[in-house]
Amino acid sequence: MKERKYIYQFDKLYNFRDIGGLQTKDGRMMRTGLLFRSEELSQLSANDIEKFHRLNIKSICDLRTFTEQKSKISRINSNVKILNVSIHDKSRAFTRFEFFKFLVTKSNTINFEDIMKDMYKHMASETYKEINQIITFLSEQRNLPALIHCTGGKDRTGFITAIIQLFAGVPYETVMDDYLFSNQLIAVPMKKKERYIQWMSLFRISPESIKPILEVRREYLEEACNKILNQYGDIDRYLKSACKIPEDNLIKLKQLLTE
Repeated sequence: MKERKYIYQFDKLYNFRDIGGLQTKDGRMMRTGLLFRSEELSQLSANDIEKFHRLNIKSICDLRTFTEQKSKISRINSNVKILNVSIHDKSRAFTRFEFFKFLVTKSNTINFEDIMKDMYKHMASETYKEINQIITFLSEQRNLPALIHCTGGKDRTGFITAIIQLFAGVPYETVMDDYLFSNQLIAVPMKKKERYIQWMSLFRISPESIKPILEVRREYLEEACNKILNQYGDIDRYLKSACKIPEDNLIKLKQLLTE
């Protein structure tokens, strides 16, 4: 994939970028300056906060669980509307102690690749209500520009971003390339996370076995997309039929997304 032009350099954010600037199948373009994506916002420097506000972001869609929100409190709290919509599989919402216990007691049987694939399948087929909330919210011009983020900014955020880009008419392979581009931006924080998980597992889990949760992989998003497309034919029908998003909201969002 060609180097993206719409990446923003922050001191404490590694995967903050504009999801627009991509050509659609009908020759139009996804607007820039409208929707952004990133990881969580608890470590922002004063310079980061100033830079964030210069983007005139009016709303934040926080896809994290309540536990995640409590443990990593956002530093962006004023003059920005917050939509808290967890699209995580609640069965995976561990406290720190529960995560430690899970790693230590299951270290010989954990298959992180299966966990990731299950997570994407869950997002595709069991978060209709949450996707409805997000898309309906973003279809209202008064809520834009907006930022979509989770904790790592790669999986939940990556999935929702892909749904929006596909809905806007961006070709599938372009969407896939943009999703995989996260791997080029998250190497530093994921290396830290790798060490953290090793410590939490009392070094019972190898770096290689952890790798599936530290990166995005084509097969994760592809299996979720195939599940959607095989059942509904296209993203428009999925959003309308499965997620029950009113047609008026879909029309408004598509108009906002492209130029």
